[in-house]
Amino acid sequence: MGKKLLLVEDDIVFSKLISKFLDKNGFEVSDAKNGKDALQILEADHFELAILDYRLPDMNGLDVLTLLKEKSPKAKVVLMTRFGEEAAAKAIGAGADAFISKPINPEELLEVVNRLQ
Repeated sequence: MGKKLLLVEDDIVFSKLISKFLDKNGFEVSDAKNGKDALQILEADHFELAILDYRLPDMNGLDVLTLLKEKSPKAKVVLMTRFGEEAAAKAIGAGADAFISKPINPEELLEVVNRLQ
């Protein structure tokens, strides 16, 4: 069984693509389409690695990041967004370990995730 990873992404097609790609590369992916789903998953399970979309329909990725870090302070987090440098600065300031801009190249994402392990 691979390393457990939480993926929070509201674009369902993109989420499935990334989930399948990461699964094929040795990760056990739990995915959530919004912040509420992510919080329910975090209550039920423990993650040392997460990929969070910055803009979600019901909250932003920084809110999920904060709650994840409270539960698992050593968890590594990659924040992804289309919203550039300002979002990256907020993400890093909130405790994200890496930031990646959309559109995402799956190979680049895998490289970032592997570097964080």
